[in-house]
Amino acid sequence: MSTGFVTEYILNKIKSGATDIAVNYISALPIMIGVSIGVYALLNMISKTLAKFGVVGVFVYGALIVIF
Repeated sequence: MSTGFVTEYILNKIKSGATDIAVNYISALPIMIGVSIGVYALLNMISKTLAKFGVVGVFVYGALIVIF
């Protein structure tokens, strides 16, 4: 019987944590969009492929900052 309570408790913690991460990511999205536009503009002077990787890098790095 206690395993049902424990699993329910763990699932509730995971759900609330996922909600917090989603809210933080959504609130950081406008800043990441602005930074990615700048990164794309600067790196596009060198290479279009590098510019695309730069934008992806901005969003990956932003996601890591939000998670940790």
